[in-house]
Amino acid sequence: MKPISLTKTILRFSILLYLLAVFCAACGKKSLFKEDPKLQKYRDRTRVFLPDLKPGILKAQLAYVNRDLLPDLVLLRKGDRGQPVIRIWYNQGGKKFVPVKRIGWEGQPSDQILFMALQDVDHDRVQDMVLVGRFSDGLAAKLLFNNGKGYFYVKKEIPFPFVNRGMDRVDMRDIDEDGHVDLFFTGQRVLNDEGKLHRYQTQFMINNGKGQFRDATQLLMPPLKPGIVGTSFADYDGDNTLDIFLVNSLGQNALLTNNGLGRFVDRTSELLPAVKDQSAYADWADFDQDGDNDLLVVNRSKTATGEASYFLVNHGRGYFKKATFRESPKTVFQAVYLLDANGSEIPDIILLSARGIHYLRGLGKWRFWKESRRRLPFNDKFHALTFADVDDDSFLDIFGYAKREGRGVLWMNTFE
Repeated sequence: MKPISLTKTILRFSILLYLLAVFCAACGKKSLFKEDPKLQKYRDRTRVFLPDLKPGILKAQLAYVNRDLLPDLVLLRKGDRGQPVIRIWYNQGGKKFVPVKRIGWEGQPSDQILFMALQDVDHDRVQDMVLVGRFSDGLAAKLLFNNGKGYFYVKKEIPFPFVNRGMDRVDMRDIDEDGHVDLFFTGQRVLNDEGKLHRYQTQFMINNGKGQFRDATQLLMPPLKPGIVGTSFADYDGDNTLDIFLVNSLGQNALLTNNGLGRFVDRTSELLPAVKDQSAYADWADFDQDGDNDLLVVNRSKTATGEASYFLVNHGRGYFKKATFRESPKTVFQAVYLLDANGSEIPDIILLSARGIHYLRGLGKWRFWKESRRRLPFNDKFHALTFADVDDDSFLDIFGYAKREGRGVLWMNTFE
C-alpha cells in the first residue's frame, strides 16, 4: 500500500471539517436550545426581510406558493377601487422576501373576505387557496387554484359545491386521513335557503385527490347549535383517528369523535364538562406528557368564576375535566397558539389579547413561566399570527398583523 501524501491528508481533513461545520450549522441551534431553552428569543427582522412592506394588510398567511422548500408570504389587501387583491412575496433563500409584481387574485369592490386559507388540494406541490366571505356573485366561498407562480384562479371545468350562507371560516386538512386535503367550513350563524338557521352548522367537503370536492355533511356530520367560531383537530379519544373540538362563542363547546369509519358523533354531553361561556379559540397539546391530548381554551369574556381561560385535562379516551390555568394573564383573549418555540419538547403558549401579546414558556407538567419581555421584541396588539420556518433552521418564525392599522411584522426565532 502506498503512503498517503501530506497534501491528500490535508485535503481530506479540510473536507471533514467542512462537513462537520455544515452538520453543526444544521443542528447546532436545535441542540443549543434543548440544552438551555432560556437562550431562545424572537427578534424583529421586518426591515431586513421586508424593507418595502407597507400598511394596509387585511389578512396574511405564510404558505408555500411556488415549488421551492421555503414559505412565502401571502397578503390580502385593498386595491385601487376598494376591491380585495392578493399580493405574493417570494422567499429568497431564507434571507428576504421580494414582492411579485403581478396581482395574485383580484375580486370585486363589493366582495368582503372574512377568511383565507391555503393548502395543496390537487397534489401539484403548490398550495391552493380558499377564500370565505360575502361575494358579489352570491357565493360564500371560492376555491382558487395556484398556477405554481403565485397566480390564483377558478377552474371552471371543476364544479365546486355550494357553501351555505353564514360560513365564516374554513379548515383545510386531511380530515378523513386518505392523503387528500379536505375542507371543513364553520360559521357562527349558518342559514339555509329560506334564511333560517341551518340544521347543520358545519359543512364537510371530501377531496378526491384532484381538487374535486363532494359535500358529505349529512352523511358524516351531526346537527349542531349555532355560535361556532373555531376548531381544533386532534386524536382526543386515543383511537388513532382525527376528532374535532368545536369552539362556541354562545355557550357550550362541542366534541365530535370519529367512529373509525369517518363519521363524527357528538359526544359533548358524555366527554366535556358543562361550561357555558363565550369561547374565542382553543389549541391542543399533551401538557402533562401522559400520551393524551389536552386543550387550552380562551374566552372573549370571563366566566362566572372570573376565568378568561382554562385547561381541559384529558383523563383518557377523550374524557375531559376542567382545570385552572394559574399562570394566565388577567385579561380576556382573542386567540391562543401552542408551539415548541425553543426545542425543549414542551409546549409554549402565545396569547393575543386587547392588551397585546403574551408569551409563556412551558416548564412541563402544567407549569409555565411568563416571559413576554424576555422572549418578544416588543408588545403589540395583533389581530392574528401565522407561523412557518422562514429561514430553514428547523424553528418556527412569526408573522403578525394588526388589522386596524394594517401593519405587519416578522419576528425571527433566534438565540442569544
